[in-house]
Amino acid sequence: MCMAIYAALMALLLIYSDYMLEQYALSASSGENEWMVVALGWEIIPTIWPVILLMVVASSAVTFFVVRRLGRKS
Repeated sequence: MCMAIYAALMALLLIYSDYMLEQYALSASSGENEWMVVALGWEIIPTIWPVILLMVVASSAVTFFVVRRLGRKS
């Protein structure tokens, strides 16, 4: 039963992500008042993977230090 709930939540997350990501485009400035589209929709994810990885590492570090600090107070 629990796996069915997780599967349903993941499906809803995928549907929501698909709806949200299709509206975005990643573009870069290629000169004065000129913009070049680099990626559309789901193509953005592989393009910005270093930024995503950096956010994961930073959030993990913050979580580690918060849990460590809360552990000392108890």
